[in-house]
Amino acid sequence: MSAPDQSLLRPAHGSKCQPRIVRDPYPRVVDWGMPEDVHAGDFTFSVLEAALQAGGSEIQLTPLEAAGEVSVHFKIGSEFILQKSLTQVQFGFIAILLAHIATPSRYNPETPQLIRYFHSKDGTQYYIRFSKIRVADNNTAILIRLIVTEEATRSAA
Repeated sequence: MSAPDQSLLRPAHGSKCQPRIVRDPYPRVVDWGMPEDVHAGDFTFSVLEAALQAGGSEIQLTPLEAAGEVSVHFKIGSEFILQKSLTQVQFGFIAILLAHIATPSRYNPETPQLIRYFHSKDGTQYYIRFSKIRVADNNTAILIRLIVTEEATRSAA
């Protein structure tokens, strides 16, 4: 079970995103900290790992055409907490890369080589799955599940 080469997805050099999270009382991203010349992969992983850092297990991205933006909610515990919204370009970065970094939805647990593991800056090992869902207002959203591996959980304990 080896992790994919992340150098193409998340280059070691260049501008980096620095999401700013405040607690009020739930953790909320108030600024994605995205430089103009950031790599799409770095931005995508910054969003995923901001959710992990906030204690999130899922991310819901809902395009809001009338507003020209995409709402972001992190599932923290049993609640979906609203975060700073994304622009359509930022959403595009994530949507395009999901197909390359997510574990296929129909993977067989007997074939672990299909799981694409990643490591956050703090060493947490995780993988992601995603699906298209309908939300209450009949909009279509993308639901990203963040699955922290047992191995990572044991090593953090």
